[in-house]
Amino acid sequence: MAELHKALEQIGPIDWADVPQDLGPFMKNLFENGELICNSVPPPSGGTAYEASKPTHSEPDTAKSAKEVVNSDARPVDPHPEHVALQKSWGKPVKLNAKDNPLGISVYKMAAKDRRGAWFARRQVLEGVSFTKVRRAMQREFAESLAQAGGPGAGNVRGIGGDRRLDKKAVDGVGKMEALQLSAQFPGPTAPREFITLLLTTENALSDKTSQDKHPIPRHYMVVSKPLTHPDTPDREGYVKGSYESVEMIREIPLTPAPEKEGAADGDKHELNPVEWIMITRSDPGGGIPRFMVERGTPGSIAADVSKFLDWACAKDEIPDADADEELQQKAQAEQTQQKGPPPAAAPAQNSQAQQPAVQQQGGIFASITGAVEAGIEAYAPASVANYTHNYMHPEDDTSDSSSSSDSSDAASFASAKDHHHHDMGDHPAQHPAHDSAAVAASTTSIGRASSASSSAVPLGNSPHDKELRKIDKDRAKIEAKIHSKQDNEAVKLASRKEKHPEDSAKYQEQYDAAMAKLAEKREKELGKLEQKREKEISKAQRKRSVQLNKDEANRVARERDDFRNQVDMLKRENGLLREQMTDLQRENAILVEKVNKLAGVGALKEIQNEVAHQ
Repeated sequence: MAELHKALEQIGPIDWADVPQDLGPFMKNLFENGELICNSVPPPSGGTAYEASKPTHSEPDTAKSAKEVVNSDARPVDPHPEHVALQKSWGKPVKLNAKDNPLGISVYKMAAKDRRGAWFARRQVLEGVSFTKVRRAMQREFAESLAQAGGPGAGNVRGIGGDRRLDKKAVDGVGKMEALQLSAQFPGPTAPREFITLLLTTENALSDKTSQDKHPIPRHYMVVSKPLTHPDTPDREGYVKGSYESVEMIREIPLTPAPEKEGAADGDKHELNPVEWIMITRSDPGGGIPRFMVERGTPGSIAADVSKFLDWACAKDEIPDADADEELQQKAQAEQTQQKGPPPAAAPAQNSQAQQPAVQQQGGIFASITGAVEAGIEAYAPASVANYTHNYMHPEDDTSDSSSSSDSSDAASFASAKDHHHHDMGDHPAQHPAHDSAAVAASTTSIGRASSASSSAVPLGNSPHDKELRKIDKDRAKIEAKIHSKQDNEAVKLASRKEKHPEDSAKYQEQYDAAMAKLAEKREKELGKLEQKREKEISKAQRKRSVQLNKDEANRVARERDDFRNQVDMLKRENGLLREQMTDLQRENAILVEKVNKLAGVGALKEIQNEVAHQ
């Protein structure tokens, strides 16, 4: 058991600076631990031993929805005895209602040793959908999300959408590594969540510890997800950061081996092989959601996750390669950087029931936080990320420098900053009925709308005023995060009280409405102070700029005056020198005339003048 928990520690949080340059050994170690973790999950009870099992379908991929996918009686070869012994760590399956678990999936819960919450796992064997199709669907799911622009969670299949790919590397013979920024949007009093994830995938994870007695290693696809701290992902205003750790693997049970040559007569028969799907996960949605609520709703959502994914995958006749539209994804990600901010403001809810169908289309486990959808999750994220379910959120329905520039540049930067840093304070409704998810969503998104302007502003410099503006923005983000957390706490408190004392629902609803109104008033008051501080800082910059401009103008005039005076003095000195030269020349000329007349007679000088005149 200690070996299992040591392996689970390997998929814990990591800083981007700690990711080694030599990825090969790092990834191999994670996949090796992933193999152990997956093999530790007990197989479904009953079934038929590997040697006696046979496919039950005559054609591959006959299922067009999750309802047409069936549980298979086939069981894989037992793994290494050391791994088999670890299966006792999970205990017995969690009991689930048939309504919450139509496929009869075995779900397990195991207490952690690090006090960071329990681990959950599921394991099942499916027929009606081929290994190739499930693998391509898992590879494709994030690719589709990354290729679509929009708000938080845009393009998601099971709740979480990819905002952008921070990095991507491949190691031949080992696998791929991606650093991803993910987000999820759901209605209600909860804020959108953001997840920064290190995603490692491979088709070469399994070893002889999985296939005993000289059996071939089956085709498989493993995904390991580690929470990541990345320098390019500072806190986004309007979002709450969550985290998840998971290992997910699909592998075929190779009742029919793949043909050695392509084009063989029985070339597709190996696609009839049953597919085993294993997933181990633990999550923290962040904010003020209590852990017991997350864990209480997780088993049912893990089971529902399978149906949502299969409905999406089986409905596709063909699933393109995940990297086929890489250029399209990169282009979309550039758009997403601008567009995937806090959720758009919700329209005033005239009728909460009229709003419900649009909410239900969102899907995914994150929607289960507010009751819009009861189950589902993105391909690689665990189902417990935000899992207090419909009954908890809506029981009445029952069903977070250096050098400075010159004064002139300070003022100039703030001249433009004023145009970019005014925030829409937004209208925060005084009432937030817990049963009206659209109205609560409107209040939550108004906070995000008010804070989004800062993130879209032009980059600030390092002047004292720029630093002060950045500090104001950080203070705003802290206030927003604090408000979001308190909203979550109030919603959870309301749900808990109504569950315990349904007869006092009206009283608790009034207390909730009063608390939300008080939060709205507190938010407007604190943000109003920040806005006044911002306006004061901008006014200071404008006054400083005006003083600097006047000072520059006075300096220019003084320089021009001094230049003119210097020129006048120079001209006077030149004029004095010329007068002295004229006096010397006149004296020399008089002496020359006198000497010529003495030497050549009185008329000599006149003769010289006549010769010069005739030349």
